[in-house]
Amino acid sequence: MADYTQILARAVAMLDPNTLEQRKAVYDRARKVLVDKLRGSDPTLSNTDLAAETAALESAIRRVEADALRRLARPEPDVAPAAEFRDMPPLKDSRRPLWTLALACGALVILLVGVAAYSLWPRGGSLVRDRAAGQPANTPYVYLRQPVYYRTTYPVGTIIVDKAQGFLYVVRPNMAAWRYGIGVGAECIPLAGLFKVLRKEEWPGWKPPAQQLANADADRMKNPLGARALYLNTDSRIHGTAGPLDVGQRTSDGCIRLINDDVIYLYDRTPLESRVVVLN
Repeated sequence: MADYTQILARAVAMLDPNTLEQRKAVYDRARKVLVDKLRGSDPTLSNTDLAAETAALESAIRRVEADALRRLARPEPDVAPAAEFRDMPPLKDSRRPLWTLALACGALVILLVGVAAYSLWPRGGSLVRDRAAGQPANTPYVYLRQPVYYRTTYPVGTIIVDKAQGFLYVVRPNMAAWRYGIGVGAECIPLAGLFKVLRKEEWPGWKPPAQQLANADADRMKNPLGARALYLNTDSRIHGTAGPLDVGQRTSDGCIRLINDDVIYLYDRTPLESRVVVLN
């Protein structure tokens, strides 16, 4: 049995133009040639052999036609000879400057974010600052002013005094808070409840001398209520201290005490009527 597929494929490939009518003509000629060949064969083929040869030819016709339709549906791209572009300059990628500019802008944004984060991130207090504020140099890091994760239902801006833990929290967005170390004086040990900041005062209880003396600032640093005070009511206040804070411990004098540096930081960022919650 002959390989009709290869014979028909070569004949179809040589067609110009390669149209359906031209291919049908090739297929008809192949059928006629096969019939003439089978009739003139010696010895004469049986009906079974004749049917097998005819079926093989028709199968080959279907395969060649299907392949021709696929080729026509997906024509090969025209490839220009290399010699045509031999003397032309190389193509330039017009998108490269845009990519370079985008990368440069991205690097600049990352640099600016890093600088801003570094400048705004709290330093937690140096030993020099702690000594100047009256805070012992060996104060544990946990009692230094710092941002912390804090989950609460109170709104942003609320001051929460946790006397048991020795911390004062100022609620910030996104489940965060500023945390301060505090000392609790004897007069505020029973204090508990919901309050508001009714009054604020700088250097509470300290009066400057009638004549400005050279040691006036030094005298002011001895003020027992510290640099600032936030009054909750007549008897209760959040204030600074002139001496060591002893954060996390009960003290004999004062109310809710912070080191001067922390109370100034809190004072400048706390408006009047701010909510204060004191936990017992």
